[in-house]
Amino acid sequence: MGNFKFAMTLLVKEYKKSAFYALTMVFAIAVCFIFFNIMNNDLLADPGAVVGGATWNQVNVPLSTTLSFIIICFCCFMIFFANSFFISRKTNEIAIMTLSGNSSFKSTKYLIYQTFVLLLIAAPIGLALGMAVTPISNYWMFHYLGIEASIYHIPSAAFMQTIVVVAMILVALCVFASGYIYRNDISSLLQQEKAMDFSDKRKLVIPSAVYLFLYVFGIVMMFMNEHSATAYIAPTGVGIVGAIGLIRYALPEYIKKFKEKKLLEKRYALIYVSNLGYSIQRAILLISLMMISVTGMIAAIAANQGAPREYITGVIGYIVIIILLITSIVYKFCMEAQTRKTLFFNLWKIGYTRKEITKIIKYEVFYFYLVLLLIPMIYIIIISGCFIYHGEMSVAFALGVIGVYFIPVVCSGLITYYNYKKAVVAPIHGGKNDGK
Repeated sequence: MGNFKFAMTLLVKEYKKSAFYALTMVFAIAVCFIFFNIMNNDLLADPGAVVGGATWNQVNVPLSTTLSFIIICFCCFMIFFANSFFISRKTNEIAIMTLSGNSSFKSTKYLIYQTFVLLLIAAPIGLALGMAVTPISNYWMFHYLGIEASIYHIPSAAFMQTIVVVAMILVALCVFASGYIYRNDISSLLQQEKAMDFSDKRKLVIPSAVYLFLYVFGIVMMFMNEHSATAYIAPTGVGIVGAIGLIRYALPEYIKKFKEKKLLEKRYALIYVSNLGYSIQRAILLISLMMISVTGMIAAIAANQGAPREYITGVIGYIVIIILLITSIVYKFCMEAQTRKTLFFNLWKIGYTRKEITKIIKYEVFYFYLVLLLIPMIYIIIISGCFIYHGEMSVAFALGVIGVYFIPVVCSGLITYYNYKKAVVAPIHGGKNDGK
């Protein structure tokens, strides 16, 4: 069987591994198209268009253009992130191919074939979705800005720039796939999917209390600084450093001690707490991005309520970023669930019922999304409260902003629970433990 045919056979056979990845690409490409339309649409052009100068201080770039560019870059990053996780779930296949005598070049081609086909499928669907949603985006923006024009007016530059971005992404993904193959040997490939913990490789071990202090100090800094749209960037950055430290280093240490002292005889907690710690650590990057993106967008939106173009672009960007990040988190969690089939099957073999396994999954998913809600939500509420206090944001708008974050997270939790349960509980059949 040829390399290409083998790659396509496994891609179809294990379609669940690639479904969320393809959906991420579809949504990201659609969002790129929508924001290229905002950047290139003459009807939405900012009166203070990009102006050059002899020095950087003389260059003027409208915030709406800057936000659109940042969101497009963010979409590209989400594709790279999804690709990274997609490839990491292919380690056993690549290791087996290597043991069978395939060269690194053939393994690289195997990954490139699958990536190319998925992108070839996702690109036209993403463009079509973007074309379908763009009139809705135009309607909102035209209505808010008082523009009377056809909502179906889409500049040709939006198509060309989206195609160029897709081509650049394809090249970057091919380079990434090649680098991944050459960086990992057989031993590391076989161990990657089995590893369920992170070793602390720090040369300088910082006490956990320092990370807690940084997280709290970030909140204190918000009240110490003079109120402005940019005054919350540094405090949020400090808070993120603290949050990352708590999740990456303090939480595993706490979980380990807590398990040894309290959970050794707990039938459910010992398992779901261990899985929870691993899942949270694997999502550190996404949780950090969620925190900095959401808080930054809220500040940008609140500060530009008097600038219609920047304001409406910020609102759309805020919604899009949340959906992108939530989609990536669901994808990551569901892919992790695929690797835990053996774990839960073995639990069933030693006496756990399907109902008990479902209970373990429910607690793990619930506490994961509780962490995802609480860590950024504390900062979101404080920043919104500061803008309300200074009369730059209404309570109704703040509740809407919080709701836009809260509702997708809750919905994604339900979706994750359903897919997780379907992945590990549904395959368990037979025996007296199959029922209740």
